[in-house]
Amino acid sequence: MVEPLAGSPIRRRGPFREDVPDIEGGAAHLHLNRRKGSIRLDIGGSAGRRLLEGMLSEADVFVADVPLQRWDGVGIDPDGVGVRHPGLQVCTITPYGREGPKSNWLGSELTLYAAGGYLRIGGEPDREPVKAWGEQGHLQAGLQAALGIVSAMYADRGGQQVDTAIFEAVAFLLGGGYQHAWFSDREPMRNGARLVGFGPGHLYPSTIRPCLDGWVHAHCNNRYPEAMAVLFDEPRLAEPDLLASLMGRADEVDELMAPMLMRTRRREVVKQAQELRIPFTEVLAPSEVMADADGHHGSRDFWQSTPHPRGGEYRAPGPAVRFGRTAWAEGVAPRLGHDNESLGSREERVRWRRAGVA
Repeated sequence: MVEPLAGSPIRRRGPFREDVPDIEGGAAHLHLNRRKGSIRLDIGGSAGRRLLEGMLSEADVFVADVPLQRWDGVGIDPDGVGVRHPGLQVCTITPYGREGPKSNWLGSELTLYAAGGYLRIGGEPDREPVKAWGEQGHLQAGLQAALGIVSAMYADRGGQQVDTAIFEAVAFLLGGGYQHAWFSDREPMRNGARLVGFGPGHLYPSTIRPCLDGWVHAHCNNRYPEAMAVLFDEPRLAEPDLLASLMGRADEVDELMAPMLMRTRRREVVKQAQELRIPFTEVLAPSEVMADADGHHGSRDFWQSTPHPRGGEYRAPGPAVRFGRTAWAEGVAPRLGHDNESLGSREERVRWRRAGVA
């Protein structure tokens, strides 16, 4: 990461240990920046830009998440970078992309989440929309950018421009909603905890329902929806007229499930459902996922004990993807400017620090 002198904004996002702000210890930084390096550099000045150009001459990929309006001011116009470094893959991540009538628009996580269509479907139908937790729009854009970069490199063609628009990454995530709008000529609307955009003949349940000690995600067996009658000891759930219009009679289905759910603990509900090959699962809090009561994460060595920059350790998520022939490489997030020592000679580094360049 080439970071400004004050550090990347992600370093100032919590939570922090004991709620004390710390640019080295924010949870978002510790998680998302693992195994990266950090060079602290003022690219607003000519000296800083020269140092950046030197690094680009040795790089394979350049990712710029600077807003389009600031490109000229910091000298990182992607077209110019591509001309100066013709073999470099150049990826930009901006709110609305590099081209189009909205390319100069600003955007926040909330407005981009709304512009991509996803805010329309979250929440109860008679209330205001509800955004998903965190910064899903930006995270999805990061995933799409990574996929674009890997694709460009495997194409064996240097010098490609990978243009990632955050609001389009959100729209891509909503692909099923657009398909329903197109094929059924029906606008997907907020539907609470139920599936969005499906007609009355679609299978149900796929929803979150309360039980004795919490919540379960209830989902019927799509091949054998009548198995719900066995799970809930409710013959009505297997009657043809109900099976023909499960989504259309979702309220009735919920009422038929409620008695058994409200007298049964969620783990027992899930156990009984799984034995019948019905894909129920518990709705777990993050602390419960970390507690790993079943030992499933432990059996896969998912949680990693990772050194904290201020001493001690913290538990970090492990591999999101596992490869058969490539081991997961664990690492820590870098301290601000950790890799500045790799720049230039000792005398140059001293001069740059005095000048406030790096």
